[in-house]
Amino acid sequence: MFHLPDYLYYLLVCIAWISLVLIFTNLLYFTSLSILGLKRPKKDYEIVPDQKKFLFLVPAHNEEAVIGPTIESLISQNYSPELYDIVVIADNCTDRTVEIIQSYERAHAFINTSAPDEPRGKPHAIAKYVSTNNWREYDYIAFIDADNIVDKNYLREMNSQLVARPEWTVIQGYLGIKNIATSITATGYAGTYFIVNRAIQYANHRLGWNAAIGGTGFVLNTNYLAEKGWNPRSYTEDFELQVELSIAGEKSGWNYFAIVYDEKPNSFVASHHQRTRWSQGHWYVAFSTTRRQIKSIFDSKGLIEVLSKCQTLVYSYGMIRPVAFLLIFLLGVIDFRLFQYLPELFSLLFFWLLMEIFNFIIMPTVYFLQEGKEYFADYRSFWRKLLFFFRLIISYFWTSLTYVLAQVVGFFTWFRPQNKWRKTVHNATFDRA
Repeated sequence: MFHLPDYLYYLLVCIAWISLVLIFTNLLYFTSLSILGLKRPKKDYEIVPDQKKFLFLVPAHNEEAVIGPTIESLISQNYSPELYDIVVIADNCTDRTVEIIQSYERAHAFINTSAPDEPRGKPHAIAKYVSTNNWREYDYIAFIDADNIVDKNYLREMNSQLVARPEWTVIQGYLGIKNIATSITATGYAGTYFIVNRAIQYANHRLGWNAAIGGTGFVLNTNYLAEKGWNPRSYTEDFELQVELSIAGEKSGWNYFAIVYDEKPNSFVASHHQRTRWSQGHWYVAFSTTRRQIKSIFDSKGLIEVLSKCQTLVYSYGMIRPVAFLLIFLLGVIDFRLFQYLPELFSLLFFWLLMEIFNFIIMPTVYFLQEGKEYFADYRSFWRKLLFFFRLIISYFWTSLTYVLAQVVGFFTWFRPQNKWRKTVHNATFDRA
């Protein structure tokens, strides 16, 4: 602990105030955005006959426990069979994954074997398949994770929206949860997804801004892939795509009715490893593309595109709050007088409290009851429903707090090589009817 000379002290004061402005602005922005998601989504396109040709692309590394049900959900699509195919990338598999894939007549296995010095992981396995050019006969590639269950109307909804909005290069589907009740950690993910699907995705959709790409459940126009290629540099190939689309002035949309159920980790350790990987990739993409993102804003062709690109830039730094809090604390350790600014962390305390009440009580209550309706229906008695609601609230708090740690770790380790993928083990059965 030091008592710094005034000129150094006031320099730290400036840094603290800049951090406070970032914290409060970030909170205010996402709170305001989430208000737009409170309106219930309605379908803004008509269901039309099957037209577009799709390729389901499913990266899989040792997924023998879950790949069968995933393929079955793809085979069962309410869509013309001649208009879609299924390719599963068996990425360095040492279990029965390939055998299971080959047991389905409609599924095709692309077997990828990497050399010891080659980068590994989902983005690189996809790159190997893309290099074959076998996807060029399709209109769109639908990226699906090996642990997913895809709603039977997924392709029909995507096809209809694409016909209505041909200018969209990507459409992100609705991400549901496959194993909501298997652990507190999984329940916390579910609560987070209930909120994100409405407070970010639907809000952006209403404003005409680009959607966030969620890693699975999205379709990509093959013309864009043919022009730009697939060149992953980070753990978060989905966020990279989102940023590159924004910079290029391409448009991406979101579909509330094209649903993919995703499996989430059940343990804190597995969750922390996964979210640290996400955070490292997110920070890497943010830092490495900021200059290009800012430059692209001035190349925009209209106000909506300007605002959409600004939104993507803000989203790039959506993890700034915990890092800024930590910075202020460390500055206070250097000179104790900085702690006099701690009350200002709640910048205009009354408004801060109003936003936090909205973010952690009102917003979760509305979104949990609406988005979790089918899950609440599984419980017959009022008290069981109430217990499930409190489980969602508590789990959401827990997930939010533990994510802070992963975001901070990711911030300090983003520069490390992002080619050592640590697999998240999948084994959950689907708990939806």
